[in-house]
Amino acid sequence: MKRFAYTVILLLACSEAYAQPGTGVPPHKVPTLVDSMTVMPYLTGSLNLFSGQAFLANASGPGIGGGVTFDFTKTGQKAGFMFDVAFQDMYGAAQNGDCIGSLVTGSSGVSPSADAYQYWDYLLLEPFLKLQTSSKQTGYFMIGASFGMALLSETVSIAPGYPYKYTFWDGTPFGNRFRLDLRAGVGVQLAKIGTHALILEARAGYPLTNEISNYPNECTGGVLGNWKIITIQGNLGLRL
Repeated sequence: MKRFAYTVILLLACSEAYAQPGTGVPPHKVPTLVDSMTVMPYLTGSLNLFSGQAFLANASGPGIGGGVTFDFTKTGQKAGFMFDVAFQDMYGAAQNGDCIGSLVTGSSGVSPSADAYQYWDYLLLEPFLKLQTSSKQTGYFMIGASFGMALLSETVSIAPGYPYKYTFWDGTPFGNRFRLDLRAGVGVQLAKIGTHALILEARAGYPLTNEISNYPNECTGGVLGNWKIITIQGNLGLRL
């Protein structure tokens, strides 16, 4: 009987010990792909390469812009997710890249050659897979896509002695309001400003869609032509 009583008391004591807070094995936290977030506003400078058969010559020029990166990757995490909301102003120029054309000159003769100036503005949403190494490393690699909506798509053709020719592509059967690019890039931490990191990124994109499709430019003999923009950009941002 005494042995039974001792056994009951021992079991009660063990139960009370396990019931105390802070004892036992703590639950193991399983890492997830998204469990933190940092924000990085940035400024953009870009080189834009316009190419295709829609005009007589390819065009190139600089661009400016800015955006905000929402980064869900923790320090030391090998893979994570980030996305941007951004704006880019793109410009390109080509000497003798177009002609004024009979619609402007009012004649059916030889159309005078003209310098072509390309203007495109985009609002962008860009999701990326972010890859990085250990927490001691300050660099990372990103690969993803860029979804853009054109706020401005215009070509201005200028020839001396003739009125300017303005072509607004939005609303025409040739202009494409939406843009899809494949994007890849690298980023590196340049310095620390207080508790914030100064980040430099280099990105490049390849277009999967045309800015202009099947355009029968009379300056090229009416042959159907397309027009794309390849963008190479650098971002300077402050991670908050």
